[in-house]
Amino acid sequence: MENTKTTEDVFSLGARLGRKQALGLVANRCNTAAIECLIDTREKKLYLAVESTWEAYCQKRIGISRSTAERLIQQYKEQGPNLARLNSYVSIKPSEYRMFTGSVTDEGLVYNGEVIPMEAENASRLSQAVDAIRSQHAPEPVLADPAQQAFTKAKRALGTVLGEFSRLSNMNLDDDSRLRLAIELEAARDFLDSLCKSTGL
Repeated sequence: MENTKTTEDVFSLGARLGRKQALGLVANRCNTAAIECLIDTREKKLYLAVESTWEAYCQKRIGISRSTAERLIQQYKEQGPNLARLNSYVSIKPSEYRMFTGSVTDEGLVYNGEVIPMEAENASRLSQAVDAIRSQHAPEPVLADPAQQAFTKAKRALGTVLGEFSRLSNMNLDDDSRLRLAIELEAARDFLDSLCKSTGL
């Protein structure tokens, strides 16, 4: 066996095997520590203490194929530790990695101004937050009618404008700012009146 391992290596590998011998790695929801253990075992070649090849180690000692092990390691490296931790509670597709990159921290999953710790007791809350984030990033439904598309965009934009004007009106503005707000609202009203008349109704 090449690169003969020391007794310390054997005990180190034994501890890893004992910790998660049946890692459940075939399932997508893998324990992060188990994946890190797998990476460490491969990169330090600790598997040589018990098997002659990485492929034999994967098959005989963990019960998965080499290709599955490589896929899991690659996914972990693409995700990073925090996203991998989230993935151990809620299944995240590779195509969704970017969607959640900005929402996961060392402290937990950030959603709606709150940080949800990535712990087993919070699995239900994490799942709900993940579904909500997915909904926020869902693409707009494709509308066949161009007019309907325009109505949808206009309604959304108008809601934003009215919300901002409402927010301004509730601020403690100085006289100049209140005058400017009144002028802007007057101009908006005149424009909307003109549009209403153009409909001929």
